[in-house]
Amino acid sequence: MRPPQELDTVDWTSCHHAYGAATDVPESIRALYADDADRAERAVRLLFNKVLSRDSVYPATVAAVPFLAHAAVHAVHERASALAFLAGAGGRGPEPQAGIEEEGYAQVTAEVPGLLHLLADDDPKVRLGAVRVARCATGQSFPAALRELTARYEADPVAEVRVDALAVLTRLDPDQQSAGRRLHDALTDRLPAVRAAASLALLERTHPPYPPDLVAVLAEAIATADSDLTVDQAAPRHLTERHQRLVRCRSPFIPRLFPGIGDTDSRLTDIAEQDADAAAAVAGGFIARGDVDGRGSRRAHELSVTWRDREDDTLALLTAALPHEHTPFDRSHLLYSIACWAPFATQPQPGLADHLLWQGLCDNSETANRAQLSLGRLGDERLLTVVPDPCAEAVAALAARTRRRDHQRLALQRPAYWGFDDFLDTLAPDDVHALLPDLKAVLHRMNPAEPDRPELELVRLFGDWGLQDPELLGLLDEAARSGHDELAATAAVSAARLGADPEPALRVLKQAMAANDPEYDCIEEAGRLGPAAAPLLPLIEPYHGHWDEWARLRGAEADWRITQDPARAVAALTGLVELPTHVTSGYAYRTSVRAVEVLARIGTTPDVLRRRVEHWATSPRRVIRPDDFFEPLHEQRCLDEDLREAALHLLLR
Repeated sequence: MRPPQELDTVDWTSCHHAYGAATDVPESIRALYADDADRAERAVRLLFNKVLSRDSVYPATVAAVPFLAHAAVHAVHERASALAFLAGAGGRGPEPQAGIEEEGYAQVTAEVPGLLHLLADDDPKVRLGAVRVARCATGQSFPAALRELTARYEADPVAEVRVDALAVLTRLDPDQQSAGRRLHDALTDRLPAVRAAASLALLERTHPPYPPDLVAVLAEAIATADSDLTVDQAAPRHLTERHQRLVRCRSPFIPRLFPGIGDTDSRLTDIAEQDADAAAAVAGGFIARGDVDGRGSRRAHELSVTWRDREDDTLALLTAALPHEHTPFDRSHLLYSIACWAPFATQPQPGLADHLLWQGLCDNSETANRAQLSLGRLGDERLLTVVPDPCAEAVAALAARTRRRDHQRLALQRPAYWGFDDFLDTLAPDDVHALLPDLKAVLHRMNPAEPDRPELELVRLFGDWGLQDPELLGLLDEAARSGHDELAATAAVSAARLGADPEPALRVLKQAMAANDPEYDCIEEAGRLGPAAAPLLPLIEPYHGHWDEWARLRGAEADWRITQDPARAVAALTGLVELPTHVTSGYAYRTSVRAVEVLARIGTTPDVLRRRVEHWATSPRRVIRPDDFFEPLHEQRCLDEDLREAALHLLLR
């Protein structure tokens, strides 16, 4: 330990923290000894924001350790914060990384002997901080640390101290059999927080599938553990504020910073990602006890984000969470989750539709729209008979689910900006012929100068449906002569596919490709034109080596559709399928999904891809996970389902 009088003996100009030279560190450390509590709190804020920024260790962090150790014992204010700083200076993980983090760990280790007496301090926050610092005990201080930690675990009146002492003992105890017995004994502890910590640690010591009885203890205890936690984390207030959103949205425990051990929320997530049944049990435990802060419903959502074919379980959990009182934020995201997974569920959930109907009539537009969308995706016709003015997306979802002709006509009267293309994909040939007047009416209402995305998709599909109708050809010809480049190209190609002169389409596409605009869909449109687009092949050639994967994909697909020769296309598509090498977000996989779909249409499965495609087709875990839990509903597309379907189709060819 070094007293503040020795601060000037350190060359702080040669040290640095996250924001440069550490010349402001001595003043902050001296402020910890001041009588002014606010001044000490501001000093701690600076130390954590600069010297231990984002839990990273810097040379200034190492230099500050002996002074913070002295402050933890002798300062007037923020002693617990000083200990929290020391715990963080010892590194993030169980073992410090080589380099500056290892230096920080060694410096903290040297201070542990002089801090062990704080494990019996009157202030529970100080005891909690001392427990965390004790994780760095080695050498001569090690036996004393084990004794004091054992005493804290067995007799401390504060739950947080007992929980963290158990975690540190589990990591430090050289007799791991003894540590295991301690954890098993803790499964029957009177405090849920201790039972939860013990069961979580034991699960981390085994492998999935996890023992159901151990999972049951965790599910029961974790949901009520917060009732034991009454002491704020041993860290400055600004760190608590930084995690408030996490506390409200995700955390099963208060997410206390605990370097080397980790926060409970992340550890629970690791368990849930290894065992779907464990994930469902933990979510159910939270929901059964009130789904406080939406903790259970969010974990239920993550169940189907992580695992395939668990939509029925997810929807059952979300339905059970609906009656609990939620904040508007929690209610909105609960309805978001229901809307995401309702289309994939195969088992009806009693009471779900009634609750959604009530929410669909509320004054909050976002809540109402999400509830209405869920009703539509469930196929509940009360969306039209009870809700006065349902949103267009919900009507399109209802029509896609029921496939009733009257619902389809309603969806065409007011095309939804999002979800309309999914509705159009459900139309069978008989539907298209029966709905032709309604489909043409959409084009009659279209503004050719500014067509909406649904209208462009409809124009494209007209070319695929093969309808022979003079009025339709006239509408497409009119759209092909519009001033909107994408509409003109799409309409001209669709008209050519229906028997019109392909020359206008060739002219528009040639002009677009000559501009070399990679954002333009002209390559895909050229492929849709088929062999008639042969004059465009020299312009498609450069896209085979384009820097953008999506452009290369379109070039390969267009080449095959025009030439009917799969050789070069298969080589390019194989390379695109091989791009992703690990589980990642949907964005990196979009080209691979499309490449697999094209290979399936070609009817070729390259041997080099077979193992990967088999994994994509049979994996119980999702290969593609949504990019962001908070992404808008219209962006929530289950790309993983597309990948699985395409992979299965390819394997069957």
